[in-house]
Amino acid sequence: MSLLARFGKDRSGNVAMLFGLALVPVLGLAGAALDYARASTARATLDAAVDSVALMVAREASRLSDSELRRRAEALIRANIAGNADAAFGSFSVSVDRPARRVSVSAQAEVQTSVTRILGVETMPVSSVAQAGWGTNRIELALVLDNTGSMGDLGKMVELKKATKALIRDMQKASTEAGQIRVSIVPFATQVRMDEGNRNADWLRFDAASPKRKDWKGCIMDRDEPYDTGDAAASGGPETRYPAVVCKSSESGLATIRPLTDTWKDLNDTVDAMTAGGNTNVAIGVAWGMAALSNGAPLTEAQPNAAGLTRYMIVLTDGDNTQNRYTTNQARIDAKTRDACTAAKATGAQVYTVRVVAGNANLLRNCATKADMFYDVKDAAGIGPVIEEIARQISQVRLTS
Repeated sequence: MSLLARFGKDRSGNVAMLFGLALVPVLGLAGAALDYARASTARATLDAAVDSVALMVAREASRLSDSELRRRAEALIRANIAGNADAAFGSFSVSVDRPARRVSVSAQAEVQTSVTRILGVETMPVSSVAQAGWGTNRIELALVLDNTGSMGDLGKMVELKKATKALIRDMQKASTEAGQIRVSIVPFATQVRMDEGNRNADWLRFDAASPKRKDWKGCIMDRDEPYDTGDAAASGGPETRYPAVVCKSSESGLATIRPLTDTWKDLNDTVDAMTAGGNTNVAIGVAWGMAALSNGAPLTEAQPNAAGLTRYMIVLTDGDNTQNRYTTNQARIDAKTRDACTAAKATGAQVYTVRVVAGNANLLRNCATKADMFYDVKDAAGIGPVIEEIARQISQVRLTS
């Protein structure tokens, strides 16, 4: 009886028993931390997959049906998840709001737990949601294109026309409603050319050296200084107006400026009309690019500044400045070009520059809004890929919150 009494009072084995009971939740917590880390990795994989799918759906929404988009979305999500052995694909949804030009993609997956199973938790769900929009902003784009004689060499004009038409197609595809993306084309040499129907416009000036109004063929030279490098209104005295001139024989085929429009056929017609002839005056091209992107005379098609409206200018040339209204001194014309570029960027326009084979690389690099918006093309075949890349940047979709 004494032995039984002592056994009943003995507490020395409780530690082992309590440790055994406590081991289950301790292991469960350790396993939970491990499984949580695996779930976090799976979530990151799923986030990347859903972001990619949202961008893909937004890019393809204008040409694929909703059912086709869902099939492609599921295939892409599954392909991304397949690389993570811990995650099992669950479900997904794709919502396309075409009037709002917005897509929403969500997906779920499950991570099979390991040690956490001892707590009765066999799976950990992960999910992700992403949205993307396309064409959410309105775009006005001025193409300031060198049409000088040297562009006729080495196939440069041929490649420029092909690249410009491809850009126009890209803009047309990216536009989902009338007026959302509009393009202007400014062919330039030492002069530019406007439609002859403007001969009675009050922003135009006819001097003693000008042709008679009825004989004017649309050619315009640099404005008086200091108006020649900006877009100041032509509503003051004669010095503010644009001088009508006789078209130079070497530039008699210069194509007419096409104001901002989304009539894609008209834009293609302007490209078809471009020919190579004359000398180089980049400053006048940039100045008229500014005019195309503002809503004051002589070109009034641009919209007023507003949220959601972004303006771009692409300046492409293949040579050094050689002649303007005042001089054949390259350094002086380069200075005019720098002033014009500074004025263009001050308007808020995003300026891309493209040097084709030759030309002042530093001048054009500094003309661009940012250094990576300058492109140096080594041969005519390089024009197309560069213009395509710029078009992609301009029309690209973006992830939204």
